[in-house]
Amino acid sequence: MPVKLLTLGLSLLLITSCFYPQQEVIIIEKSTNLQNIKKINKKINIWSMPVESNISKTFSIKNKHLGLTFNTNTGKNVRTIRNGEVVYAGDKIKNHGKMIIIRHPFGFYSSYTQNKTLMVKNGDSVTKGQIIAITGNVPFYFEMKKFQQTINPLKYLK
Repeated sequence: MPVKLLTLGLSLLLITSCFYPQQEVIIIEKSTNLQNIKKINKKINIWSMPVESNISKTFSIKNKHLGLTFNTNTGKNVRTIRNGEVVYAGDKIKNHGKMIIIRHPFGFYSSYTQNKTLMVKNGDSVTKGQIIAITGNVPFYFEMKKFQQTINPLKYLK
C-alpha cells in the first residue's frame, strides 16, 4: 500500500508541475553586461569589413595564410569590425609594420597590420566602424582569433 501511495504521489507531482508557468532564465554576458543575449537585436552581431578594398588573398591553413590580405593603396581608412578594447597598438612586432590588436566580446580578437598611421593607443575603447588607422604602401593584412585559435574572418565579416 505505501508503495502505491508513493507512486501515486510522485505521478501527481510530475503531472501538476507541467501546468505551472516556468520561470524565465536570465542570461548575462559578463564582458558586455547584456541580458537575455538570445533576444538581442541581430544587428548588434553584424561585423563589418576593416577596409573598403578587394581581398587579394584569402584565409588558408594549407597555404599558411591565416588572415586576409587586401589590395589597398596608401591612405585608406581602417575601421574596427566590432566594438572592443585596444590591447596592442605599436610597431614592435617584426614583419607586421604598425599594428593594432583589439579584444572583442566573447573571446574574439582582431589584428590590423601594415598601417602607415595609428589613431588609437593601448587601452582605448573602440566602436564598430571607428577609424583606427590609415593604410600604408604595403597591402593591408587582417587576422581574427577566437581566444587563441586563428579563425577564418570571412565566416564573420559582412
